[in-house]
Amino acid sequence: MATAARDFQVPDDLAPLIAPVDATGARRGRFSPRELQALAGRLATRGPAAVATVALARRLAIWNESLAALLEPGSPERSALLPRLLVSARLSAEGLTEGLEIVLGGASGASAAELARRTGDLSDDLAGAAPEDFAGVVLAGNIPGLAVQSLLPALLLGRPLLLKSASAEPWFAAALVEALVAREPALADAYAAVTFAGDDEAAFTAAFGEVERLLVYGGEAAVTSLAARFGTRLIAQGPKASVAFVGDGVDPVGTARGLARDIALFDQRGCLSVQAVYTEGDPEELATALAWALALESARLPHGPIAPATAAAVQQLRAAAELRRGSRTGQHLGLAVGTVLVESETFFRPVPGLRTVRVHGVRDLRDALPALEPWRGRLQGAVLAGPTADELAATLPLLSFSRLAPPGELQSADASWANGGIDPLDVFSAKR
Repeated sequence: MATAARDFQVPDDLAPLIAPVDATGARRGRFSPRELQALAGRLATRGPAAVATVALARRLAIWNESLAALLEPGSPERSALLPRLLVSARLSAEGLTEGLEIVLGGASGASAAELARRTGDLSDDLAGAAPEDFAGVVLAGNIPGLAVQSLLPALLLGRPLLLKSASAEPWFAAALVEALVAREPALADAYAAVTFAGDDEAAFTAAFGEVERLLVYGGEAAVTSLAARFGTRLIAQGPKASVAFVGDGVDPVGTARGLARDIALFDQRGCLSVQAVYTEGDPEELATALAWALALESARLPHGPIAPATAAAVQQLRAAAELRRGSRTGQHLGLAVGTVLVESETFFRPVPGLRTVRVHGVRDLRDALPALEPWRGRLQGAVLAGPTADELAATLPLLSFSRLAPPGELQSADASWANGGIDPLDVFSAKR
């Protein structure tokens, strides 16, 4: 079992010629386009047969074993990964620990078993697939552990996969693939993880030029650029936002505690991080409770390192809110604790981060829907608190909301979650 971190996992005979060891003792692969093309060719020609030698039950078992090892304190896999992931994820130690528990826990055990059960006929569709039917994934660096969303369904369906990590967070995907290969060496020819610059067109063409599907997580600019090159082969998961709906008569204190968790997890960098709250109750009362809850959450999950640009954007937002009629900061909170703004108008606008949230008072929760309509396709999750909020459950998916949950549970999605409205098995199934 390897114990030295590296930002790649490829078959041993395809390791990059240049892989210097950095100051922390980790190896960083510098793949040439020719090396990436050879790797892609290996996955395409040998991958389908390699993964077919491993029974579905065995794939599920080693998946659960690998995730358990990455969660187990003191395990070789976790010990090698955690120090570097703590830096690249830009979260506090407490925030990273809880984040990994949510992401990896949600993608293993009963949730993964149910996804395996559903493969059924979909797995049969891949039998005899053409050798070039392998897929690629371009990962974003905002959420640690993001690779599990794509790797699990690909593994269960027997779809060979090449993952490209973000340069800002190159460690997790490689560690996960390495853990799988260590438990089942045959998978080395079917699954690989590499890191290279996102603007390296030669590397992109070499790695993904022949993929049958390319799943991309990232910002609008990256998605737009790749869409022009990959056309219908591209499946885009661009930036999205989440909100909360709080009905009248709901306990503001208990609701605020849950909302604070939905805001604070991953330092509000995920697509399931709440950015706005629409309430039929007293917005001032809820804002006060939310500020108190964010302070408690900050003590439990301290914010990670703060980017100067983000701090400046939030400071500017606070100053503008204090000057603008009908809007004020909910409480005097430290910048790393959070920012609560009470708004007199009903609208939606993304916040800069740093656990910032707007609270909008509405007569009826349905009055918030027109403000969200222009953001259709860029909305992801909604917290529902109270009977009148629950009544929106049938309407919100029409606005592209893909996950609905009670306060405190929005970010605890499991393996069945249809991120962006796309079933995880549909991404790599031949039926798509």
